[in-house]
This record gives sequence, structure tokens and C-alpha cells, in this order.
Amino acid sequence: MGEATPFLVEIRLASPVSLNHPWFHLDGILTHLARNRVLGRDQFNQPTKLIRSMSARELGPYANLLVRTPVPHGSISFFGPVEKLSSINFFKRFEERGFPARRKIAMGFGHYRAWMMRTVYCPVEWARFYGCGQVDLVRDLLGDLTHLGNKSRMGWGAIASIGVEERELDESIVADGYAMRPIPARLCRRYAEALPMAWHPPYWDPAGVELCVPPGSEVELMSSREMRNAGVLSHG
Repeated sequence: MGEATPFLVEIRLASPVSLNHPWFHLDGILTHLARNRVLGRDQFNQPTKLIRSMSARELGPYANLLVRTPVPHGSISFFGPVEKLSSINFFKRFEERGFPARRKIAMGFGHYRAWMMRTVYCPVEWARFYGCGQVDLVRDLLGDLTHLGNKSRMGWGAIASIGVEERELDESIVADGYAMRPIPARLCRRYAEALPMAWHPPYWDPAGVELCVPPGSEVELMSSREMRNAGVLSHG
């Protein structure tokens, strides 16, 4: 692994982002893109809801995209210029006009089933993430990203452009005394609040949930020596 560099990712959006969670995780996005890059079309043959870990050898150059000491150095998403959540209903209805004459059409099930859904969305211009790792690899991998968020097949979260800018300070975990991502409470010297949260990919896996300091909360991390003494960081 080469020298790690702090960076900022800015994703300019061409359409509002549909959300099923308050934020996205940079390490989750990069993990998904890395698996797609390595597995290719075989990614779509993987069993759903079944975790398949990939070794560093399998992931090749994408094994260490972000620093991990031991928390992945990737922040959650920050939306702007003003983050505002809204919701909207959308429908699928059977349109009789122009349809070949039939005596009955089943609309309670099957292909012509009618439904209504509500989605939460964020009408913003950009999403920003902070990270620290292999900038060139991250920039290359993000070139595969076309949409951000839920319901992309309906046009939500279309991406207009992605920029990756190197920075002086690593603000991927803590910035100005506030958490930039979920941080396990066991890694913190002090914190204002904590609640059960997932803190590493895959974020949908309940096994990854533990007591964490949420993003935006005041926090102070342990030093590397304190983490080693606590057994949460290797002595290598």
C-alpha cells in the first residue's frame, strides 16, 4: 500500500437523491465498486443477503483503498448547499387506453399489479465525502459510479460529475471535535452520546452493529497507544 493521502470527494447531482437511510458511507460505496470491478458480471450471480468476504489477494489493488486504524477512514455523506429532506408518493397504475381488449385484468398481483410508494428524497446539488487513502485508485473507482442512493432505475440520484481533491488534513473520522462517521464507543476517550449503529460494510448486516458515537456528535478518540493497550489496535 502506498502513502495514504487525505482527500475530499464532491459528487455533483443531476437529480434529487432518494434515501432509505439518513446518509451514505464512503467506505460502503467504495467496497461495492471494488467488488463490481473485481467480480464483473459474476457480482450479479452472488446470493442476495449472504455475506461473501473477499480476501486481500482477491481484491488485489483495491484491498486497501482507505486507511483503517481500525475504523475505515471514510466519512458519511454531507449534502448541500442546504440539506433538506422531503417525501413524495409515486404510483404504478394500469392504463387501459391502447391496451388489447380483454375481459379481465388482474391488478392485485402479477405484472399489472397497481401500487403506491412513498420515498424520502433530498433535493440537493452535491454530496461530499471525506477520506484518507489511495487517492488515484479512489478516483479511478468512482468513475464507475453513475447514481447515488435508492431507486436509481427511476432516475433518482443521477450523477453529473465527480471530483476528488487532495487535502492537508484528514477529516474522515473526526473534524473539529465532531464525529464524521459512526465510531465504536470503545475506541473513544470521551463522547457526548452513543447508540447502536453499524460501523463497517456491509452496513445492512446486523452483526456489524455495536454501540457507536453517531455522526455530528462531540467525540475524542483514544490515542494509538491507548487503542493498543485496550487491544483494539495491533502492535504492528
